[in-house]
Amino acid sequence: MTAGPLLPSVLDTAVLAARAAGAVQRGFLGAAVVEDKGASDITTDVDAACERAVVEIIEGRHPGHSVLAEEGTERRGAGPWLWIVDPLDGTKNYAHGYPRSCVSIACARDGVVVAGVVFNPHADELFAAELGAGARLGAAPIRVSPTPRLSRAMVASALTYDASTPTVRAADRAQLERLARVLGAAEALRSDGCCALDLCDVARGRFDGYFERGLKAWDTAAGALIVREAGGRTSDFGGGPHDPFGLDTLATNAAIHDELVALMAP
Repeated sequence: MTAGPLLPSVLDTAVLAARAAGAVQRGFLGAAVVEDKGASDITTDVDAACERAVVEIIEGRHPGHSVLAEEGTERRGAGPWLWIVDPLDGTKNYAHGYPRSCVSIACARDGVVVAGVVFNPHADELFAAELGAGARLGAAPIRVSPTPRLSRAMVASALTYDASTPTVRAADRAQLERLARVLGAAEALRSDGCCALDLCDVARGRFDGYFERGLKAWDTAAGALIVREAGGRTSDFGGGPHDPFGLDTLATNAAIHDELVALMAP
């Protein structure tokens, strides 16, 4: 599916909602109330407040649209539009006062993500993309890096927990093995705890690649579109099309993509 620029109201809504949630994050930094969300995850009252701010704006401007958000909002509209929202990506970072968190908002039509916005309120950086219209940081177009091979690349990923042991905090051994393989092949490997910003840093050329398994649609939908519109490539770990509702996310500057795919085997 291809498209030109969307009606301004759609992207404008995503920008408006992202900035509103970012203002909430700035206002409550250092004062969040933390709750456990399973053995290896947390949520905060700020996550919920950000989600309320985002959903209120979306529903006020697009009352017939569906909404799916991490903190539990699920609205079913009759039309083809679905908003996919992570109101606070990087919650652990945020709860510890580490300035690596953001708001991620994507809009899909008939199952295809056509707009995405990621806002880092700590750095006042707003990334945005529309299907077929490119990606930008603020008003400036962005492009992925020209790094030609993995041995010269900086790659981002995550230290993840074993999803098969939800009541016990245990390391994901398969992910540790992937990290070890990539560490041996790349120039540098980083883990900074915020998927959406890692994807945007691939799009802007700061990272050359990113991979993680077990993410949700609200983690990747906006950032993956931003990568593609910046000239990068996204896929699952096998090199097939990236599905925000799927298991794997691999994003690169395209040049090193096949090299990373070869290292993703379990």
